[in-house]
Amino acid sequence: MIVVCLVAGACVAPPAGAQTAACPPMARATLSLDIALAPIQRDDGLSIAQLARQPGRAPGPAGSARGHVLGLTQARYGEQTQVSALFQPMGDGSFCASPKTLTVSFGFQQRVVLIARELPPASCIFREVLEHEMKHVAVDEALLRDFAPLVRRRLDDVAAQLAPVRARSQNQAMQAFRRSLDSAMRATMQEFGRERDRRQALVDTAEEYERVSKSCGGEVRDYLPKPPTRRQG
Repeated sequence: MIVVCLVAGACVAPPAGAQTAACPPMARATLSLDIALAPIQRDDGLSIAQLARQPGRAPGPAGSARGHVLGLTQARYGEQTQVSALFQPMGDGSFCASPKTLTVSFGFQQRVVLIARELPPASCIFREVLEHEMKHVAVDEALLRDFAPLVRRRLDDVAAQLAPVRARSQNQAMQAFRRSLDSAMRATMQEFGRERDRRQALVDTAEEYERVSKSCGGEVRDYLPKPPTRRQG
């Protein structure tokens, strides 16, 4: 009797006592990889003060003026993995397990571009700030394109290395299969995050800050919060 099991979830530690003897060789696991790129959402409803309190990129000079945040690009990226396997009871309470499929989604699950509501949509400065934020979007899209072949190569290696195991339970065998997959994805996510930080920092330069601040003849001054007037007396 062959039993099919499907498990998805977070990283788990390798189990103790998984066995590798006495299981016949089987076909290697197949890989299904989805490179996720969520559509861009727009939000122009938050004020300059509210944008300053939003999570997003690490603080950078561009996209702001006199310390005020005019625009922000938020992106949520990550991975989801799922493993399926075939199980054959061995008659002594143990199982021979063979990985069947690795299903992985990697990329951006959400992308939002925010522009401060004080900037009129028809204004020159609105277009400049939006142009700057779209540079951040372009960086993310290029990074994902660059990383997709690396992700596939690493997952192909994982699929090729997974071998049938003999284990005391189906759960124990599934944990053994997940170890290599979770380790590869964890390392890839860390590399992706570091490279993203590096590339995005190249967009937020002092020169870009000057360009945005001085563009449109200094129009941005018309929309920044006015400092409180000092009372005379």
